[in-house]
Amino acid sequence: MNNLTKKLGEVYDPFGAIIAYKSNVDTSYYLEFRKIKNGEFQSAKPLTQNEIGNLLENVRRSSKQIVRGLHGKIPSNLLYCSTDVVNVKLVWYRPPEKRRLFFKQSLNMPNGEIYVPGMIYYVYDQSLFVYAYKGKKPESNTLYRAPFMNVYEDCRICLGDAKVHKPDEMTFEKVIDYWEKMFWLSEFSHLIGTNPVKGNLTTITKELMATGKPFPTNVLKKTQMTLKKLIGE
Repeated sequence: MNNLTKKLGEVYDPFGAIIAYKSNVDTSYYLEFRKIKNGEFQSAKPLTQNEIGNLLENVRRSSKQIVRGLHGKIPSNLLYCSTDVVNVKLVWYRPPEKRRLFFKQSLNMPNGEIYVPGMIYYVYDQSLFVYAYKGKKPESNTLYRAPFMNVYEDCRICLGDAKVHKPDEMTFEKVIDYWEKMFWLSEFSHLIGTNPVKGNLTTITKELMATGKPFPTNVLKKTQMTLKKLIGE
């Protein structure tokens, strides 16, 4: 898990820009590199063929971290993103936090806030999967079933009736925020398959609403999926 632990602390910031010039006489091109310091461009430096070759090689090696169509600052909680243009795969996590839950009126369950365990979100082919993990960060390879209704046994979400607008700009942060809202703003309505926790999910949820205690991770059920498998390591 060394590579995974390293990724958790990575944040990408712009350090330079490449500017391309095209001749108005023939088909030749010219590339220059400008460092970025305190948000401002520094003096230009011509790029040699060797430097261009090295740059392309570095891009090739890190291609797993680049997603066409997605742009902007890469959040520190992003664990993986694919290069597939059509079916983008994203994996990110959220530490244990307080979330508001909404329930169908027919369940006679009050809406309210509870502390939820650490969560892993996985988006692929316009489907959302959610998993739970133990601890503040997902440093273990073990994943657990998300302790909520509307979640299939393979941890895929039955996307409900959340009224969430699609992002107006395809930045990492906006796309991640969109999918999280699709889950948390939907009304929980029913269990799908077997009970996702050890014990009664309704009783546990009501108790957490009443007490404000941290989620009892000892009731989580382990899945067959591992974090390494999920991010393709």
